[in-house]
Amino acid sequence: MSQKKMEAYKEAKKNVKQIRKKEKTGKILGWIFGILIAAALIAASVFLIYYTNVIKPKQEADAAAAAAAENEETATDVTNILQDAASSVESDAATASEASEPIVIDAGAAEGTTDDGTATDDAAAPADDAGATETDGATE
Repeated sequence: MSQKKMEAYKEAKKNVKQIRKKEKTGKILGWIFGILIAAALIAASVFLIYYTNVIKPKQEADAAAAAAAENEETATDVTNILQDAASSVESDAATASEASEPIVIDAGAAEGTTDDGTATDDAAAPADDAGATETDGATE
């Protein structure tokens, strides 16, 4: 063997305890870090399962209950507004009917006659036009 190889061999023999100690420490640290990583993965998986099966459904139920309460409150508000509007329309109608005089329709006025029974010009005019049309058609 060459001189370099011989010196490296002697040096390795001298430091055998230190080298074995470093190797042993490395193995222990590897195991510790491996166990820590595995524990972290297991903990994350357990939390994820717990979150999706317990926490998230509670949050969704609470959100649904809040939305239902909000919808019920909105419906109540709309109902109150409609009732207020209806009562104000009724009170306006009652006020208007009390303030105005009743309208009296005379049956004679509706037929084209005046109060004294004589025919108005509006009622007589259509009758004349109708008669003229019939005579025009008869002469042709």
